This record gives sequence, structure tokens and C-alpha cells, in this order.
Amino acid sequence: MSASGDMSAIVISEYGDRRKARLDRVPRPKPAPHEVLIRTEAAALNFPDLLMIEGKYQVKPELPFVPGRDVAGTVVEIGADVTGFKTGDRVVAQPQFGAFAEYAAAPDWTCMPIPEGIGFAEAAASGTVIATVVGAMKLRARLRPGEWVLMTGAAGGVGSAGIQYARYLGARVVALVSSDEKEVAARRLGAEIVLRSDRLDASRNAMRDALAAAGLKAVDAVVDVVGGDAFEGAIRCLKPAGRYVIVGFASGTIPQIPANYVLVKDLVVLGSTLDRLFKLRDPDLLDGIRDAFQALAAGTMTAEIDSVLPFSAFAEGAGRIADRKAVGKIVLQGF
Repeated sequence: MSASGDMSAIVISEYGDRRKARLDRVPRPKPAPHEVLIRTEAAALNFPDLLMIEGKYQVKPELPFVPGRDVAGTVVEIGADVTGFKTGDRVVAQPQFGAFAEYAAAPDWTCMPIPEGIGFAEAAASGTVIATVVGAMKLRARLRPGEWVLMTGAAGGVGSAGIQYARYLGARVVALVSSDEKEVAARRLGAEIVLRSDRLDASRNAMRDALAAAGLKAVDAVVDVVGGDAFEGAIRCLKPAGRYVIVGFASGTIPQIPANYVLVKDLVVLGSTLDRLFKLRDPDLLDGIRDAFQALAAGTMTAEIDSVLPFSAFAEGAGRIADRKAVGKIVLQGF
């Protein structure tokens, strides 16, 4: 931080190629009403960050902008009307963008205190993914002990948290992954059955046949972060009256829902997004997040971190996510 009030940040000057992102100096933000200013200790990369940089996300910030939606650090300033936080608090937050900088302004409704025993890198790696799986599995899928859930993208950030959280809820997990390394990770985290997307043929029943070959006829719920071809196979793995929860489209392809199939099998298809629940300060979501963070602090759950890189290596981290090589989260720490 210089005397002039500027700071280091990853800057996007044009939508498109993520490799054109640069580390630059920009003005330090001032917190608006209902915002806190966080001194960044760690930030984590998410697939939506890449979509936003490419101009493919539903939110398109005015150029130039600082990307990043997962930040952990210390509150150094609070805006008007903030009552739940004070300077000095250790928090993790999910602004829509702005996290990849020395200081980040975040809406107070996206902030959660970091429990003792959790470091900043762990918190950054866990903030969005824990909130996502709590919303998808507890609030939307309403997983019950003993039920089977199919988790797509099961070795990524959300997927690795999803395996652990499903088991924490007492559910049993089928993991969909795409490599030997990711299969090892999924089994280590507690998946009882692992399906390999890289070994399935192109038929729409291939995933269901692989599930049956593994000894399970169908699952009670699917939590899908991939979309694309995975959707076509996963929805056919559901029991009648099963629940399909859509979280994202990491494949880059938004599938078309076969309404006739939903009708014939009496399925429930649900969207799960955090913005609505966060803005409402939904008590079930907040209680679930606090509970999951306590499980993280106690070691019952773990923060799966693929690698910790300096902010100057942003392009390397983004490339690992884009190429689907990351097992767990990419964390940025240190300018």
C-alpha cells in the first residue's frame, strides 16, 4: 500500500483471454454502505472468475475491473450501516468481484467470521464451496442419512467439499471424475463409488450402466456443477421422484432439460444459487455454514487445496482450472 492510497491488484482491461490479466496498481476501494473493507490475506480462484473474465458470466463488471469472489482477511474499515462486523475481525467473504487485490470491499451480507483454528488460506479455499454445498445439499436437495447422492466434478473445489459435506450429513456418495488422480482424491475424501467420465461411451445410458455395474441401481439426488454431457447421463441415474440440483456449468455447456423425462420419472429439478440466500441472510444457510466451518476447524472436514500461488502467478492458477487439472482449490496468497 503506497502513500497515495493505491494497491496491487489483478486487473482485467478487456473481456476475453485470461492470459492478458496483469498485476497493476489501482486505487484502494472505499467501503460503501453495508460493505466492509478487507485486507486480503488469501483469495481463491473459482471457475466463475474465468467466465467473468471471458465475458460469459451473468455479471459483467464495467472495464477495467479486478476479478475474484473468494477472499479471506481482516476487516480494516466498515461502511455506514454495517452492524455485524468491526475492524479487526477475521472474515471470509464472497463479493461478486474485486477479491484479487491487496484490499477488497465486500457486502456485509456475504461475510462470515473465520473460526479459531482455521487459517486464511483454508478459509479462502472453503468460503464459497462450503456455502455452495450447504445450499445445494442441505437446503435444496434436503439430503437425509443413508441416501445416495451423485456429485459431478467431484475432485474440484465444490465437488471435494460436496463429498465431505454429504458424508457429514450421513449420506453416501457416488463421485463423477475424469482421471486417475481425481479418482484417488475422491476415494480418499469418502466416495464409495467412483464413475469415470473419461471411460464412458457416448450413449446417454452409459453413466447409468456404469453405476449399475458398480452395484447401485440409482441415486436419490444429483448435485451437478458440470452440466453439458454430464447432465444427460446423471439425470438418468436418478430414482423415480429423485432430486436434481443444478449448481453450475463448468463444462461451459448449458444442457437442455428433457421435460418429458422429468415428467415420466416424476423428478424434481432445482436451481441452487447463493446470492438470494445470502441477501436474505437465510438462517438455515448461515447455520449450515457455521456448522460446516466448525467441522472444518475440528478436522472432520478438510480444505482441499491444489496449490498456493502468489498473485503474480494468477495465469498459472487460472490455467490449471481451465484445463481441469486442479484437484481442490487454487489459492492466491502474497503480492
